[in-house]
Amino acid sequence: MRFKPRQGGVSLIEMLVALVIGLVVVGALLATYLSSGQTGRLQSAFAQMDEDAQMGLRILSSDLLMAGYARPVSRDAETSGLRKTYNGRPVFGCDRGFQAAAVNTPAECGGSVNSPAIEIAFEADLYNSVVTEGKPSDCLGNSFQDGDTGITFNRYRANSDALQCTGPRGNAAPLVHNVERLQFWYGEADSTDPRKLVRYVNASAVQDFNLVLSVRVCLLIRSAEPVITAEDAALKFYVDCEQVPRESADGHLRRAYMGTTALRNKMPL
Repeated sequence: MRFKPRQGGVSLIEMLVALVIGLVVVGALLATYLSSGQTGRLQSAFAQMDEDAQMGLRILSSDLLMAGYARPVSRDAETSGLRKTYNGRPVFGCDRGFQAAAVNTPAECGGSVNSPAIEIAFEADLYNSVVTEGKPSDCLGNSFQDGDTGITFNRYRANSDALQCTGPRGNAAPLVHNVERLQFWYGEADSTDPRKLVRYVNASAVQDFNLVLSVRVCLLIRSAEPVITAEDAALKFYVDCEQVPRESADGHLRRAYMGTTALRNKMPL
């Protein structure tokens, strides 16, 4: 008498164990995927903030290096100093913004919001500005049509979460986005010793802007999108331009970036 071999099978318990193991593996893979995705979003946000800050600081530093520049046209016989096409203040700042200035004239304080602003004045030519239509231009690319040079008054402030420039014609446009705040400190020299830098102060505390030898700039940059999750709670905390600890309540990353530029056209010889 011949017996048929018993057929092998999987018991219910074995199926449940295999199912649990499969769920654990899938869960681990999903957690890894989500974690790597969040890490990628954070890295992308930090990279975007670094790029925005570098662009903003580069724009301001480039203008500050030219502040007070003008072509010499003659020499003063008594002082042996050079007379230039522009002898006005190289920089001017207001802690609450400017009044609406007349076309191509220096600004005056009188803003109504807590938004520090700076005006940088110099003679733009074909070598120190963007050439537009064969002419030098202001911070917005508007060309000076009256000749190959022109005195520009470039006014910068943070407005609508962007670094904004207002040109000497009075028109304004954003240059770099995600700039939440812009802060300035002015390095002022001793009135009796123009070579001696004695302090950095806000605009309202500057005694004479013609004695300013350098400008310290801070940009508070915000990430373009909210990326902070509950697992990244520590990233909510940051230090602002005034070195005050803050907490981000909207999920956006924030970071303060600083730079200092010497006004080389005002450095005493």
